[in-house]
Amino acid sequence: MLNNQPNNRLNNRANTSSDRRTDNRCNNRCNNRSNARSNTQENGNNSRSNGNIRTRQTAGMVYNQQYSRRKPAQKRKTNGNDRFLKVLMLLACLLLICLLIFVVCNNTNSGGTVVVGGNTDTEKTVGNDTGDITADTSKTNIINTDHTDTDSEEQTTPSEPDYIPEFKSDLSEYESYMDPKGEDRDAYLILVNPWNALTENDVPQDLIDVKSTRKDGRQTQRLRENAAKALEALMIEADACGMVSSNSPSGYPLSVMSAYRDYKYQNTLFNNYVNQEMNRRGISREEAEKIVVTYSCRAGTSEHQTGLCVDMHNLPSADSSFQYQKEAKWLAENSYKFGFVLRFPEGKTDITGITYEPWHFRYVGRYHAKKMYDLGMCLEEYVEYLKKN
Repeated sequence: MLNNQPNNRLNNRANTSSDRRTDNRCNNRCNNRSNARSNTQENGNNSRSNGNIRTRQTAGMVYNQQYSRRKPAQKRKTNGNDRFLKVLMLLACLLLICLLIFVVCNNTNSGGTVVVGGNTDTEKTVGNDTGDITADTSKTNIINTDHTDTDSEEQTTPSEPDYIPEFKSDLSEYESYMDPKGEDRDAYLILVNPWNALTENDVPQDLIDVKSTRKDGRQTQRLRENAAKALEALMIEADACGMVSSNSPSGYPLSVMSAYRDYKYQNTLFNNYVNQEMNRRGISREEAEKIVVTYSCRAGTSEHQTGLCVDMHNLPSADSSFQYQKEAKWLAENSYKFGFVLRFPEGKTDITGITYEPWHFRYVGRYHAKKMYDLGMCLEEYVEYLKKN
C-alpha cells in the first residue's frame, strides 16, 4: 500500500498534466475557432467593403466610359452648331453685300442733279436792237435728287436695251449728243419755274453757236454743246423728211428764233412786256405783271437761261397757229428721238403755268425724252414721277 502511494502520486501528477494539456488544447481550439470566426467576420467585412469599393470603382468606370462616349457626341453637336452659325453669318454678309450693290446701282442709275421749276416763257415779238423774236422761259433751280429717295425712279435697268430709232440720215456722229450716257444722262433734267430760280451768276460754260439760227439779221443764237449738236441732228433729219422748206408763211424754213438768254436780257424782256401791257390796257404795273407771267418769266425764272431750250418755227413770229403746220406736227411726234420734248404741251397750263407753246422745245436727252413722250408727261410731272418711283 505504501509502495503504491508514490506511484499513485505520480499517476495523479501524470493525469493532472495530461488534463492540463488536454484543457490547453481545448482552449487553443476554442481560441482558434474564435480567432477563425473573428477573421472570417473581418474577412467578410473586408470583402463587403472591398465589394463596395469595387462596385463604386466599377460604377465610376462605367460612368467614365459613358461620359467618354457622350463627350464626342456633344462635341459633334457643338461643332454642328458652330457650322450652322457660320453659315448664317455668311448668308447675312452676302445679303448685306447684295443690298449695298442694289443701293449703289440705284444711286448710279438715278443719281444726278435735277432742277425743278415749271414756268417757261412764250415767244413774243419784242422791239429790240437786233429785231429778234424772242420767247420767255422758266427758271432753273437745281435740287438734289438723290435717287435713294427716288429709289426706283423709272430708270433703265442694266439689262434694258438702249432705244435707238431709225433715221433716214446717217446721224451716227451725233448719237452721243442725242443720248448721253452715265452721269450725263440725268444732267439735263433741269426744271426751271417761278418757284425755282437761277441767279445772275448762273451761266453755262459750254455754249456754242446754233447753226439753224434764222437768217434774218438776228444775232446767232447759242445753246449748250449737247443740246446744239442734238439740234443739228434734228434739223438734218427734218430736212431729209421735207420739213425744212422756204415755202412757209414767213418765207423762212423751220429755224431757231431764240435760244440761250442771260439774266439781264431776260429782265429787259420781261419789263418790256409789262410796259406794253400797261400802255395797251391802261392798267397798273402790278396788274400788268400778273398778265405777263402767264407767257413770260421774270429774270432768273426763264428756262432759256439754262441754254437747253429753243423756240423754233416757220412763222413770222411765235403763234399758236404753228400747231397746224406739218413741221409742228413732225416736231411733236419725233423730237424725243433727238433728246427734245415739247416743253409746254396743250392741256398742261395748270401745271406748267405757261400756255400752250407748240414752238418751244427743251433738251433733256433721249432716254428721258422718250419716257416723257410715252407717259404723256410735261417736265414738272416727270420730275415728280421720278421722285415717287
